[in-house]
Amino acid sequence: MPQTWINALNQYKYPVKLADYQYANDFQEFFYCEIQGDRDSTIAFEDYFRSNVQKIEIWCEVVFWKLYSQEGRRDKNTKKCWDHWNKNKIIGRKLYEAANDFIVKNNKESFNNYRKLWPFYKSGVIAIIATPISFLAPDRFPMIDTRVAKWVNSQLVRFNENDPNGPQLIKSQYGQTKSTVLTMADFDFYLRWICWTRYIADKLSRQTKMKWRTRDVEMAVFTAWGDKWSHPLLSLNPI
Repeated sequence: MPQTWINALNQYKYPVKLADYQYANDFQEFFYCEIQGDRDSTIAFEDYFRSNVQKIEIWCEVVFWKLYSQEGRRDKNTKKCWDHWNKNKIIGRKLYEAANDFIVKNNKESFNNYRKLWPFYKSGVIAIIATPISFLAPDRFPMIDTRVAKWVNSQLVRFNENDPNGPQLIKSQYGQTKSTVLTMADFDFYLRWICWTRYIADKLSRQTKMKWRTRDVEMAVFTAWGDKWSHPLLSLNPI
């Protein structure tokens, strides 16, 4: 039974107060939402993003949301995006079209074309820019971050050996190099993570009373990594 997965998803918690953004007062109609951080409130925030996707301000909100737990980076990088997009006259529609092109094609060329619209292009970071993709298509695209990378790096052997005919997880470069973030060196890791979460979501959907999304699988993994003292194991057989 997939009870460990259900428990992890039910325990997911990532509360965010958008009004904490240092420059929130510069945005009259944005940066006021408070996301409680459970699955339902997070889904509501995803829906809110999609309904306002052509507004550049909403993309800044998602950047701040993504980085909320990193107080030393969230304000600086959100402002960096805002300044970059305004300076280069990049509108929400352009970001959406580029992100959607990757959603359709799933290849490095389309992902790089999307990345070129962000101020982080030269550094190669991917976790921040992959977040809006997961918000646009949560059924098919999970988020990625270093917490997920740590979980995959620690669990891939047991999952791959348990299901050798299914999609195989591969190691992230995180922890193998000096980089403290996920970069384009992890692009293949990202693609494999997408395939694997779709596979697990399908299995879980067939055996539970809910339709699992790739984002739900990722949320369960995010929770299962726990803190640095405790990493509860997810069942090898979620069916």
